[in-house]
Amino acid sequence: MTTWNFRVTLNREPTDDEADALYEAGLDDCAIAGGPHGSIGLMCDREAESLIEAVISVLVQIRAVEDLWATSVGQGDGVTLGDAARRHGGRTQASLRQLASGQRGPGGFPAPIIEADNISVYSWSEIAEWLRTEMGDDIPPVDRALAVADAAVKLVCRARRVHRESEVRRLVEVA
Repeated sequence: MTTWNFRVTLNREPTDDEADALYEAGLDDCAIAGGPHGSIGLMCDREAESLIEAVISVLVQIRAVEDLWATSVGQGDGVTLGDAARRHGGRTQASLRQLASGQRGPGGFPAPIIEADNISVYSWSEIAEWLRTEMGDDIPPVDRALAVADAAVKLVCRARRVHRESEVRRLVEVA
Protein backbone atom coordinates (compact mmCIF):
# COMPACT_ATOMS: atom_id res chain seq x y z
CA MET A 1 0.00 0.00 0.00
CA THR A 2 1.01 3.58 -0.64
CA THR A 3 0.49 6.55 1.64
CA TRP A 4 -1.15 9.38 -0.32
CA ASN A 5 -0.83 13.00 0.80
CA PHE A 6 -3.56 15.41 -0.23
CA ARG A 7 -5.78 18.22 0.99
CA VAL A 8 -9.57 18.19 1.23
CA THR A 9 -11.22 21.60 1.65
CA LEU A 10 -14.36 21.63 3.80
CA ASN A 11 -17.50 23.73 3.38
CA ARG A 12 -16.77 25.41 6.73
CA GLU A 13 -14.68 25.15 9.85
CA PRO A 14 -15.80 22.24 12.02
CA THR A 15 -16.83 22.89 15.60
CA ASP A 16 -14.87 21.16 18.37
CA ASP A 17 -17.55 18.46 18.57
CA GLU A 18 -17.45 17.97 14.80
CA ALA A 19 -13.65 17.77 14.87
CA ASP A 20 -13.98 15.01 17.46
CA ALA A 21 -16.59 13.28 15.29
CA LEU A 22 -14.27 13.44 12.27
CA TYR A 23 -11.53 11.81 14.32
CA GLU A 24 -13.96 9.14 15.56
CA ALA A 25 -15.13 8.52 11.96
CA GLY A 26 -11.58 7.42 11.15
CA LEU A 27 -9.89 10.62 10.06
CA ASP A 28 -7.08 10.23 12.59
CA ASP A 29 -4.64 10.40 9.68
CA CYS A 30 -5.86 13.89 8.73
CA ALA A 31 -5.24 17.22 10.45
CA ILE A 32 -7.50 20.27 10.29
CA ALA A 33 -5.57 23.13 8.71
CA GLY A 34 -6.18 26.56 7.28
CA GLY A 35 -5.72 27.14 3.60
CA PRO A 36 -5.75 29.84 0.95
CA HIS A 37 -8.32 32.64 1.17
CA GLY A 38 -9.37 31.61 4.68
CA SER A 39 -10.46 28.11 3.68
CA ILE A 40 -10.41 25.24 6.16
CA GLY A 41 -9.52 21.72 5.21
CA LEU A 42 -7.97 18.44 6.12
CA MET A 43 -4.37 17.58 5.34
CA CYS A 44 -4.48 13.82 4.89
CA ASP A 45 -1.90 11.05 4.81
CA ARG A 46 -4.10 8.12 3.77
CA GLU A 47 -2.88 4.64 3.02
CA ALA A 48 -4.66 3.01 0.07
CA GLU A 49 -4.10 1.10 -3.17
CA SER A 50 -4.71 4.23 -5.27
CA LEU A 51 -5.09 7.96 -4.81
CA ILE A 52 -8.76 7.81 -5.84
CA GLU A 53 -9.42 5.10 -3.23
CA ALA A 54 -7.68 7.23 -0.60
CA VAL A 55 -9.80 10.28 -1.49
CA ILE A 56 -13.03 8.24 -1.56
CA SER A 57 -12.37 6.80 1.89
CA VAL A 58 -11.77 10.29 3.34
CA LEU A 59 -14.91 11.69 1.66
CA VAL A 60 -17.03 8.84 3.05
CA GLN A 61 -15.75 9.53 6.56
CA ILE A 62 -16.40 13.28 6.24
CA ARG A 63 -20.03 12.56 5.26
CA ALA A 64 -20.45 10.79 8.62
CA VAL A 65 -20.60 14.29 10.18
CA GLU A 66 -23.91 15.98 9.38
CA ASP A 67 -23.77 19.34 7.57
CA LEU A 68 -20.05 18.98 6.81
CA TRP A 69 -18.77 18.11 3.34
CA ALA A 70 -15.84 18.45 0.99
CA THR A 71 -15.79 21.33 -1.50
CA SER A 72 -12.50 20.51 -3.25
CA VAL A 73 -9.58 18.11 -3.29
CA GLY A 74 -5.97 19.08 -3.84
CA GLN A 75 -4.65 22.50 -4.68
CA GLY A 76 -6.99 23.06 -7.62
CA ASP A 77 -6.19 22.00 -11.16
CA GLY A 78 -7.55 24.99 -13.07
CA VAL A 79 -4.86 27.63 -13.69
CA THR A 80 -4.17 30.61 -15.89
CA LEU A 81 -0.77 30.76 -17.53
CA GLY A 82 0.28 33.22 -14.81
CA ASP A 83 -0.78 30.74 -12.11
CA ALA A 84 1.08 27.97 -13.94
CA ALA A 85 4.25 30.09 -14.10
CA ARG A 86 4.07 30.69 -10.33
CA ARG A 87 3.56 26.97 -9.61
CA HIS A 88 6.38 26.04 -11.96
CA GLY A 89 8.79 28.53 -10.47
CA GLY A 90 11.20 28.40 -13.41
CA ARG A 91 9.16 29.73 -16.31
CA THR A 92 7.49 33.07 -16.88
CA GLN A 93 3.96 33.71 -18.00
CA ALA A 94 5.35 35.04 -21.29
CA SER A 95 7.30 31.81 -21.85
CA LEU A 96 4.19 29.71 -21.25
CA ARG A 97 2.12 31.97 -23.52
CA GLN A 98 4.64 31.41 -26.33
CA LEU A 99 4.53 27.65 -25.79
CA ALA A 100 0.70 27.67 -25.69
CA SER A 101 0.47 29.68 -28.93
CA GLY A 102 3.01 27.47 -30.71
CA GLN A 103 5.51 30.32 -31.17
CA ARG A 104 8.08 28.24 -29.29
CA GLY A 105 8.53 24.60 -28.45
CA PRO A 106 7.49 21.40 -30.17
CA GLY A 107 3.76 22.20 -30.31
CA GLY A 108 1.01 20.22 -28.68
CA PHE A 109 0.70 22.40 -25.57
CA PRO A 110 -2.46 21.35 -23.68
CA ALA A 111 -5.60 23.14 -24.81
CA PRO A 112 -7.48 25.33 -22.33
CA ILE A 113 -10.27 23.61 -20.42
CA ILE A 114 -12.23 26.89 -20.27
CA GLU A 115 -12.07 29.95 -22.50
CA ALA A 116 -14.13 33.02 -21.65
CA ASP A 117 -13.59 36.56 -22.90
CA ASN A 118 -9.81 37.04 -22.86
CA ILE A 119 -9.12 34.49 -20.13
CA SER A 120 -8.05 30.89 -20.67
CA VAL A 121 -7.97 28.33 -17.90
CA TYR A 122 -5.77 25.28 -18.30
CA SER A 123 -5.29 22.01 -16.39
CA TRP A 124 -2.18 22.30 -14.25
CA SER A 125 -1.74 18.51 -14.25
CA GLU A 126 -1.76 18.50 -18.08
CA ILE A 127 0.64 21.45 -18.32
CA ALA A 128 3.04 19.92 -15.77
CA GLU A 129 3.06 16.58 -17.61
CA TRP A 130 3.64 18.29 -20.98
CA LEU A 131 6.45 20.48 -19.64
CA ARG A 132 8.13 17.46 -18.06
CA THR A 133 7.84 15.14 -21.08
CA GLU A 134 8.07 17.58 -24.00
CA MET A 135 10.34 20.30 -22.62
CA GLY A 136 12.38 18.30 -20.09
CA ASP A 137 11.46 20.65 -17.22
CA ASP A 138 12.40 19.39 -13.77
CA ILE A 139 9.07 19.75 -11.98
CA PRO A 140 7.37 17.21 -9.76
CA PRO A 141 4.66 15.08 -11.34
CA VAL A 142 1.07 15.96 -10.56
CA ASP A 143 -1.23 12.97 -10.18
CA ARG A 144 -4.03 13.54 -12.68
CA ALA A 145 -6.32 11.43 -10.49
CA LEU A 146 -6.36 14.30 -8.00
CA ALA A 147 -7.72 16.62 -10.71
CA VAL A 148 -10.45 14.09 -11.52
CA ALA A 149 -11.35 13.73 -7.83
CA ASP A 150 -11.49 17.52 -7.47
CA ALA A 151 -13.78 17.83 -10.50
CA ALA A 152 -16.10 15.16 -9.08
CA VAL A 153 -16.28 16.84 -5.67
CA LYS A 154 -16.98 20.23 -7.25
CA LEU A 155 -19.70 18.71 -9.46
CA VAL A 156 -21.45 17.21 -6.43
CA CYS A 157 -21.21 20.57 -4.59
CA ARG A 158 -22.83 22.35 -7.54
CA ALA A 159 -25.55 19.69 -7.69
CA ARG A 160 -26.14 20.05 -3.93
CA ARG A 161 -26.72 23.81 -4.35
CA VAL A 162 -29.50 23.21 -6.89
CA HIS A 163 -30.94 20.21 -5.01
CA ARG A 164 -30.05 17.72 -7.76
CA GLU A 165 -27.36 15.66 -6.03
CA SER A 166 -29.00 12.24 -6.52
CA GLU A 167 -29.71 12.94 -10.22
CA VAL A 168 -26.12 14.03 -10.85
CA ARG A 169 -24.79 10.95 -9.08
CA ARG A 170 -26.96 8.81 -11.40
CA LEU A 171 -25.75 10.79 -14.40
CA VAL A 172 -22.11 10.12 -13.49
CA GLU A 173 -22.83 6.41 -13.11
CA VAL A 174 -24.28 6.11 -16.62
CA ALA A 175 -21.88 8.48 -18.40
